[in-house]
Amino acid sequence: MIPRLLQLKNFLSYGPEVQTIDFAHYNLICLSGKNGHGKSALLDAITWAIWGQARKISGNAKADSGLLHLGQKHMFATLEFEVGGQVYRVRREFVQTASKPFTSLDFGIMQEDKKIIALTDKTIKATQDKIEKTIGITYESFINSAFLRQGQSNEFSKKSPKERKEILAEILQLNQFEEQKKIAQAHSKKLQQDYKTACSIQQRIEAELEGLLNIESLYQTMLYNIADCEGQKKDLSLQKQTVESCKNKLIQQGKELEFLQQQKSDVEQQLLQTKNSVEQISQAWHAAEKTRSMHYQKELEAEQKSLQATLATMQEKLQKKLVYKEEYLSIREEFSKFVTRSEKDFDGQIQLLQIELSKQQEQLNHIKGRQKLENSGLQTIKEEALSLQKELEYIQEQLNQNNFDLQEYQELQNLLERNKSEYQQGLSQYRIVEKQLEQNEQQKNSIQPLVAPCPLCTHPLSESHQKLVSDKLQSEQTTLLGSLFDLKNKGLDLQNIITDISSSLENRRKKHEQSINLITKDQELTKHLQKIAFQEKECIERLRTLAREEQNLVQIIDTNQKKLSVLLNNKSNIAQSAPYKIFQEKLQSIEFAAKELNHNNELHKKTDEQLGEVTKQLLSYKSSAEDSDKQAERKAELFSLFKTAQAYTDTIHKTTELIKEYATIHTERQSILDLEKSIQQQALTLDHKLSVLFMEKGSLEQKQNKQKDLRIEHAQLMKDIKHIQQEMLDYGEIAKALGKDGIQALLIEQAIPEIEDETNEILARLTNNQTQIFIESLRDLKKGGSKETLDIKISDSFGLRDYELFSGGEAFRIDFALRIGISKLLARRAGTTLQTIFIDEGFGSQDEEGLQLIMDNLYKIQNDFAKIIIVSHLPEMKEQFPVQFIIEKKRLGSTVTIIEQG
Repeated sequence: MIPRLLQLKNFLSYGPEVQTIDFAHYNLICLSGKNGHGKSALLDAITWAIWGQARKISGNAKADSGLLHLGQKHMFATLEFEVGGQVYRVRREFVQTASKPFTSLDFGIMQEDKKIIALTDKTIKATQDKIEKTIGITYESFINSAFLRQGQSNEFSKKSPKERKEILAEILQLNQFEEQKKIAQAHSKKLQQDYKTACSIQQRIEAELEGLLNIESLYQTMLYNIADCEGQKKDLSLQKQTVESCKNKLIQQGKELEFLQQQKSDVEQQLLQTKNSVEQISQAWHAAEKTRSMHYQKELEAEQKSLQATLATMQEKLQKKLVYKEEYLSIREEFSKFVTRSEKDFDGQIQLLQIELSKQQEQLNHIKGRQKLENSGLQTIKEEALSLQKELEYIQEQLNQNNFDLQEYQELQNLLERNKSEYQQGLSQYRIVEKQLEQNEQQKNSIQPLVAPCPLCTHPLSESHQKLVSDKLQSEQTTLLGSLFDLKNKGLDLQNIITDISSSLENRRKKHEQSINLITKDQELTKHLQKIAFQEKECIERLRTLAREEQNLVQIIDTNQKKLSVLLNNKSNIAQSAPYKIFQEKLQSIEFAAKELNHNNELHKKTDEQLGEVTKQLLSYKSSAEDSDKQAERKAELFSLFKTAQAYTDTIHKTTELIKEYATIHTERQSILDLEKSIQQQALTLDHKLSVLFMEKGSLEQKQNKQKDLRIEHAQLMKDIKHIQQEMLDYGEIAKALGKDGIQALLIEQAIPEIEDETNEILARLTNNQTQIFIESLRDLKKGGSKETLDIKISDSFGLRDYELFSGGEAFRIDFALRIGISKLLARRAGTTLQTIFIDEGFGSQDEEGLQLIMDNLYKIQNDFAKIIIVSHLPEMKEQFPVQFIIEKKRLGSTVTIIEQG
């Protein structure tokens, strides 16, 4: 990954003005400026744009908000970078809103015309995976190889052997083998499932074949049963034809019976009509005889006059009654309107008041509900406060107990630093004494008998003077050797002391970290308790407000309920009002007057009917004189009708006799119907049985076909199972070969010598061939055998020493060389995309000679990388770079100025 152009806004020390930094035209770059002006922030912007992580903020739950420029809500970083000759652009943006922070990530390929082909996925996580896949390295691997962060140059060295090995595997892109291993394991797992499925199917097929062994005999039995049923069906068909013939005969007889019965019915009807005619003519003859009396006519006329007078009286009463009724109805209607209007007025007022009361009651219930919630919340707050208080007391108790451990840990750290400083001073003295010994030896070797000049003043020496100088040099050498021996013993003692103190510190580190965590938690709990106390105060204030609202609302409801009671009472007392009583008195007066008329509707109607009957009889009497000539005709007609009736009676008697001959037809018909029904039932039973038999036959034929198919399938399945077993073995071997103990271990084993060579080549130049690094991938176990590891051993003039025993300057040179070696390996490996190295400070621990050695090596390795970017504020360091990016912090934020020094 080669950075080309960086744009950022409101990121850390960079303010609202968009800063654009162009890296494209420079190979060796120094970012310089005062501390806190934003040098490291540029590198953080690069890592945040690509991975969304930056220095200490990466572990924070609200990491992005910690990167915002003070007082701002919106920031972004846009980076154009090159991978494999292709230019990409990534833009990461963060907005801090009142409700929820918003983050966006865009990724794309930049074409020659500066147009962007979007590669952004649906989610930020998916887009991030795509970016990391394009670059070929994760943030963790990046900060352990190509990025020496400020104060974290030992990021790789201080890792455990297991973590180093994992980082190296990621740097070497061995994760592709792990992915292939997972694919092989997935295939193997799928094949195992397929094998189990196939074996299960095999067992099922064998069980089914065993169940189909007697299928042929069952099929033959089925054919016999079908033939038997078909024979029974033919017999029933013959019986059915016989029954059908008898049934047709009975149907014909039934028709004849129906004809006779119809004929009898017709004659009986004619006889009945003749008898009716006889009765009518007889009544007319007797009536005509009766009307011939004059006395009867006078009686009818007298009765008619009496009935007419009675009816006239009743008619007059009826007219008065109708007038009373009309008046009653009119008053009743006005009365009803009065009652309805009064009730409606009361109902309207009652309804409005009830609605108001309902709303007020609802408000009261709402207030009570809020009070309940607030009380519940207050209880929860109190419980939480109590719990937090107990937890805080426990933490403070633990802090009091650990206070001595913290002091002891700090004292041990100070003691370690003092011993390290003393060790370094001893080491410097040891080297001075070594140099003095070397000079002493040279001076001794320069003394030659007779002609040798004095090694101190260069004057010729006599033999006695030579001996004197030689003895003096020998004495000095003895003294120096003694000092050297004392310094070496003192150094070894200090090494043991430093090792012991480091071991003690390591043992106490967890407790120290626990104490630091307890202090942090104590501060957090104290803030939380303050926040809860404020919440409790607010909750109590809200409860008081709600209580006041409840009291006011209860008073209003009580007043309205009293009003409602008055209205309901007035409505129920409408009957006691004066208008109501006046209407009742009028209605009662009309009812009494109507009752006094004593008019009877039934009697009125009956009198009217009697008058009509009498009038009718009078009219009949007046016409009876004209009808007296018809009496002889009626008598002759009656004689003729009597003869006809006798003839009809004789015909009915004969028909009845003939019908008796068909008396058994119903019994015979029922027998035939029962027999027909029995045959139909038997036929249905046989049809059903045949249907079942044919279905079973079809089922057996299917089973026969299935038996053949199962045998073919079983044979094929046995072949498939054998093939799956072989594939399972193959994929198992592939997964094993692709695992960490297979190809990956071999590749790491091959890479270690390259890292050692590159590191030692740089380290030799930085330490004048005094220091060498060894990386061990295997460690011998006490119980025998070995274990895979990634231990780092360091050798210098004092022998093989632990990393912790080296001074800050020495440790930085070791870390610098090791990280450059890893980065060069990463840049050289085929398929990798890292071509840039970043170094953030760390040079302050170097003396003038160390700085010059580092610069010399940077110039030597610059051809191995497309770009080297270094952060430094040391004048003697930055002046040696051809290009400086000077960062200055101004009122609105940091700015970047590029200076080319030639």
